[in-house]
Amino acid sequence: MTRGSAFNRFLKNRVLRLSKGRKARTVPLGLYRGIRMEIDFSHQFQYYLGLWEAETHPWLRRLSRGVNTAVDIGAARGEHTLYFAVKTGARKVYAFEPSAGLCRRIRENLALNPGDADREVVIFQQFVGETAEGGRVTLDSLRDRMEFPCLIKMDIDGGEVEALRGGRELLKSSGVRWLIETHSLDLEKVCIELLSESGYITRIIPNAWWRIVVPEQRHGEINRWLAAYRADDHWLRPGRLPRPEGSRE
Repeated sequence: MTRGSAFNRFLKNRVLRLSKGRKARTVPLGLYRGIRMEIDFSHQFQYYLGLWEAETHPWLRRLSRGVNTAVDIGAARGEHTLYFAVKTGARKVYAFEPSAGLCRRIRENLALNPGDADREVVIFQQFVGETAEGGRVTLDSLRDRMEFPCLIKMDIDGGEVEALRGGRELLKSSGVRWLIETHSLDLEKVCIELLSESGYITRIIPNAWWRIVVPEQRHGEINRWLAAYRADDHWLRPGRLPRPEGSRE
């Protein structure tokens, strides 16, 4: 057992003595502070502490600044959907999640956070891919529903390149920002190439040094995030964006 795994287990055991099972809880720390969601401490403790994917939080705050549309591809339990719907000014929030059970969880979590009645929040039980076949949808098919600026967050366990290839027209649009989790070095390289070819500045978001102690225990060769934006996106003021190690332009 690694030191990080032992520390995580110690924290979980201490908390689980006080509270067990999935319950509606208000997140006290981090990006999701003040948001209510169903949390099970046995496997979502880092959400509660504001540590899950914390490396991306400065980027999420900046990339969501001034957006009219936010798209959550691979929404899972909907933490990003909740952030977009509760913490940003986006008028349209679209979540894509192929699992019926997880779509239900997203709706339950949204119901815990009554929001702006004028905001459109739509959950699609669909995959996003390169072609609109087999019940899939492409990013390009969504373009007419978007109001720019738009932030697209993507975490689809290896399908990120196919999804980008299904959005070649969208990639040409101004006012689009991206936050993409890549699941191998090869996928990361191809994503950067596709984005760079379309004129985006790309930055790799490395894992924090303290993940040695508090790991996320993800599977696979690599799990880290990639941010992309255009230099002429005046909302972002790129000179003030986070500048992590391993970035490239």
